[in-house]
Order: sequence, then structure tokens, then C-alpha cells
Amino acid sequence: MEDMHKSSLIMVLVAVVLVMAIGYAAFAQALTINGTAEITSKWDVHIEDIAVNHEILDGKNVSATVGDDKLSATFQAELVSPGSGVTYNVTVKNAGTLNAKLDTVTFDADNNDAIQYSYEGISQNDVINTDGSKTFTVTVKFNESYTTTPANKTGNLTMNLTFVQA
Repeated sequence: MEDMHKSSLIMVLVAVVLVMAIGYAAFAQALTINGTAEITSKWDVHIEDIAVNHEILDGKNVSATVGDDKLSATFQAELVSPGSGVTYNVTVKNAGTLNAKLDTVTFDADNNDAIQYSYEGISQNDVINTDGSKTFTVTVKFNESYTTTPANKTGNLTMNLTFVQA
């Protein structure tokens, strides 16, 4: 009877080793997976609108235009006396499929120290999400510390925005 148990045990062990060998052979073969993926995205960050918010004292808007690159704007205001100015609302729209982060804001102004400019409501690293927008203000102003009126009472200011993927 003991020989029968030994024979059965040996047969079971041989069967287990055989199953393990077949399983190893099945899983040891090279597995090849082929496929392709396509990622599409659209970058469309642009100045959507410029509107005169407020004319200060006797300041008058002459023009406010968006540049050909859609991320620059030129503001031209007639500034008659110290303290006069024009405040503009600028709206930037992200119509793309990627979030955009403001990298830099630069201004190119006339070489006229009688004219000052400022902006508020947007700063470096601000993010505009997909289908979002951001409105901020730009002010062109006659320097209040001036006591005489310069010959050129028109100020030109160009703003350039640079966005990168957030």
C-alpha cells in the first residue's frame, strides 16, 4: 500500500512539473504589441477685444488696435494736461486646446517721459485655461508732475504678450 502512495505521489509530482514546464514555455515566448497614437492640439491665444474703459480728465482715445500677431496691441491717446489719460480693458482669449501661461508682458513706449503707462489685472505666470479668457487694464497717462505742456501731446504705446504652454 505504501508503494501505491509513493507511485501516486511521484505521478502527481511529475504532472506538476509537466504543467509548470508547459506554462513556462507558453509565457516565455516574445510578446509583440504594435500600435500608433496621434496627439492633436491647437494653440490659439489672442487678444479678443480692446475697449476704452475710462477717459481721465481731458484725455481722449485716438486708437487702440490689435497687431497682426494677435498678441500685441498699440494704444494711442491724446493727453492734453497733466493727469489726463485713458484706461483700456484688454481681453485675452484662449480658444485653443492647451492651457496657456503668461510668460512676459513688455511695453514699447514713445521716447516721451511726459507719458506714463501701467497695467493691472494680469501678471507673469497667470494661466488662461482652454476656452477661458482674462481681462486686464492698461492705462496711458500724462505725467502729473509736469508743469508745462510738451509739444507732442499724443502718446503711443505698444504692448506685447508672450504665452507658453502651461
